Amino acid sequence: MRVTEAFQTIPSFVLLLTLVAIFGSRIETIVIAIGVVSWTAPARMVRAEFMSLRRREFVDAARNLRVGDAAIIFREILPNALPPVIVFASVVMATAILMESALAFLGLGDPNYSSWGNMIGQGRAVLRTDWYCSVIPGLAILFTVLSFSLMGEGLNDALNPRQKK
Repeated sequence: MRVTEAFQTIPSFVLLLTLVAIFGSRIETIVIAIGVVSWTAPARMVRAEFMSLRRREFVDAARNLRVGDAAIIFREILPNALPPVIVFASVVMATAILMESALAFLGLGDPNYSSWGNMIGQGRAVLRTDWYCSVIPGLAILFTVLSFSLMGEGLNDALNPRQKK
């Protein structure tokens, strides 16, 4: 977790800009750079879930039945830790979309692929006359990020047994 904390001391977007500037703006590089920047929060959440679940009664019961550590991890803890991780994945997806759009807006995206951020950036030149060139891609980003957030809330309602009434 010390490596995770070290990664979290650097602002994510600054690290993303640095990685793309150093390694180039090919789509593969951008995807890997976003992954390198985005792994810390899910890793901390998974660790926190595992740490809280390992002290639960069902894990103690499995240990008393002399079940091995690997079986406890994969049969008991992991299925109970997955719902919050799946919900958090929607937040990570929304953040990744915003990061890629910001890179493309700044002109650091892959020029071989169209991107909403690139469309907004190119639409700045004609903003006074053809405002829709920037507004429509901006609305597409807004609705996509909003849909991922709402999907995460729906998954949380469906998968979280503590909130069921």
